Amino acid sequence: LFDRQGSKISLTEAGKLLLEHCGRILEDYKRLEYEMHLLHNEYTGELRLGASTTIAQYVLPPLLASFIKKLNLSLMNGNSREIEAALQEHRIDLGLVEGVFRLPNLKYTTFLEDELVAVIRTGSKLQVGEEITPEELLHIPLVLRERGSGTLDVFERALLQHNIKLSSLQVLMYLGSTESIKLFLEHTDCMGIVSIRSITRELYAGQLRVVEIKDMAMLREFSFAQPQGQESGLSQVFMQFATHH
Repeated sequence: LFDRQGSKISLTEAGKLLLEHCGRILEDYKRLEYEMHLLHNEYTGELRLGASTTIAQYVLPPLLASFIKKLNLSLMNGNSREIEAALQEHRIDLGLVEGVFRLPNLKYTTFLEDELVAVIRTGSKLQVGEEITPEELLHIPLVLRERGSGTLDVFERALLQHNIKLSSLQVLMYLGSTESIKLFLEHTDCMGIVSIRSITRELYAGQLRVVEIKDMAMLREFSFAQPQGQESGLSQVFMQFATHH
């Protein structure tokens, strides 16, 4: 089943075949367990979720608080590319991602719309009005999400619609979460690009303000992601629950 090459090992063709069939057997067992309990109108089992950072922090918590009463849940957090990789490696059953790119071997189902906005801290020394043009972004220091995040994917695509390359911007930092960006904005005179859902409290408290970017809509969809042809019963139950909620 294994080939040894020095200090490393890899699967032989037989090992790869065994791994593939074991994965199918485990999927079938989970589906059997789900359907047996469904005969008595019960949901039971374990569901392994993976969610991109924005969804995990600002969308999922109230859903999980209600749904966890029904069955066992585990949650992996990472950027959209990491969640898609975990799905392909069968480390999770269902992903929730926020990017604009789609992998052909995964099935995506939209469940929520979102919008990215440009924000600065109230009282910032930046000379920025209520609205700017996309070209003015070239002269404003920015803090952005890291490569592989759905947030950066959407922002970069919006820039390209105005023939602006990400590499031409003055990016001070790339950070791994929206919370990190908000804390960075509190202490630095720069602009961040974040989900409108992530700054509700800061807007009401007057800590941050939104700066409109003229003719540059940054809309995106939050989507469920699943391996093609491997939809488990518990995944479907959670998707229906989340969509209804």
